[in-house]
Amino acid sequence: MVTTIRRPASHGHVVRCETYSVGVGESWLVFECDFEFPRVIVWDALLDPDLVSGWFAEAHITPEVGGEYNLRWAHRQGQPLTPGRISVMHPLERLDVDTTDAGRIRFELTELPVGSRGTSTRLRVTVDASGDVVLDARAKADWLTNLDQLEDLLRGHPVDWANWDRDRHDAWIRHLGEAENSTA
Repeated sequence: MVTTIRRPASHGHVVRCETYSVGVGESWLVFECDFEFPRVIVWDALLDPDLVSGWFAEAHITPEVGGEYNLRWAHRQGQPLTPGRISVMHPLERLDVDTTDAGRIRFELTELPVGSRGTSTRLRVTVDASGDVVLDARAKADWLTNLDQLEDLLRGHPVDWANWDRDRHDAWIRHLGEAENSTA
């Protein structure tokens, strides 16, 4: 299934993001998004704990193969820490994180020779479920919201986790509706 989503990010910029999946409840989801920033900037947003905390979750990261990639979901009361380890790291190209409760997350970056800065980046995110991890419409909505938040971070607007419900919940609900409708 291929769903192409062209939507304005929270601060009025258009994010071109395509979603590929075998269907909600299956074993993987893939997202491809183009960002008008060089790879080094997007790469830093995947590995720098302060930057990751500005779009994904509060993070404790040791940026090396075998290093920790632990996430705390500040906007979700009662959700436990997601422990993870970096299993593959090819600087500016690929980062794989194996987590205990969110499956394997693979980030792949490709430089594109277009954009207002002379270059831009295509980010491909693959979420590969394993064991008891279920990829449902909620998981797809989470990832679409995360990618919106990444775009906003790259433009200088990190998530205010204390006000996530006020600032981001409506977008998440919209993505949930898109995800549920894409599987009907």
